[in-house]
Amino acid sequence: MPRAQLDQSPIDLSALAESLQAARNDKELFNTIVNAPFGFRKETVKMSLGILVFLQVNPKTKMIDRVALSDNELAKGTTEMSVKKFEDIRIPLGDKKNSIAEAIRSNEPQIVSDWQYLFTPALTPTQARFNQAAGAIGCSVVYPLNGARNGGAMIFSYFKYPVGITEQDHAFMRAYCELVINCLK
Repeated sequence: MPRAQLDQSPIDLSALAESLQAARNDKELFNTIVNAPFGFRKETVKMSLGILVFLQVNPKTKMIDRVALSDNELAKGTTEMSVKKFEDIRIPLGDKKNSIAEAIRSNEPQIVSDWQYLFTPALTPTQARFNQAAGAIGCSVVYPLNGARNGGAMIFSYFKYPVGITEQDHAFMRAYCELVINCLK
C-alpha cells in the first residue's frame, strides 16, 4: 500500500489489516470487514462514518448480493424500517440505474445522496428513502472491489452530505478497500 495512503488515513490501517487477517472463515471475515473500523470509535465519529455494507457479485446469477452489514444501532434502524430483509435485497449487475452496479462495472466510486440509487430495482424510491432516514445517512459512497473473489463493492454511509466527503475520507476508503481485496483473493 502506498505510504501516502497510510499517512492520510485517520484509522490505523495496519490494525485493520491484522483484524481482517485473523478471521478464521468467510463468515467471520465478512463480519470483520463491516465492523472492524468501528473499533476506532473516535476516528469514525470524526469522519461521520455510520454504516458499512459488504456486497459480492454472485457469478452464477449475475446478481449483487448483500453479504454483511455493520452491527450497530444505525444499521439496525435501517433493517427494521426495510420492507425486505437485508439479504433478500439483490441487484442485477447489469442494472443501469443502480449506483452499486455502476461502481462495479466502471471500477469507479459512486457518491449517492439518495438511497433510491442503491436499492433500485429491489425497492421503490420511497422505501429506499425510509431506510436512509432510519439510519440518519446524508450520503453513501460505493467503492468497487474489483480484483476480489467474485468482485463486489463496499458501501460507506456517512452522516454528512457529499460536499463534506474529504480527500482524507477517500484515502481511507481506497486503502481499506485494498485491504479487503487482498483478503478476498
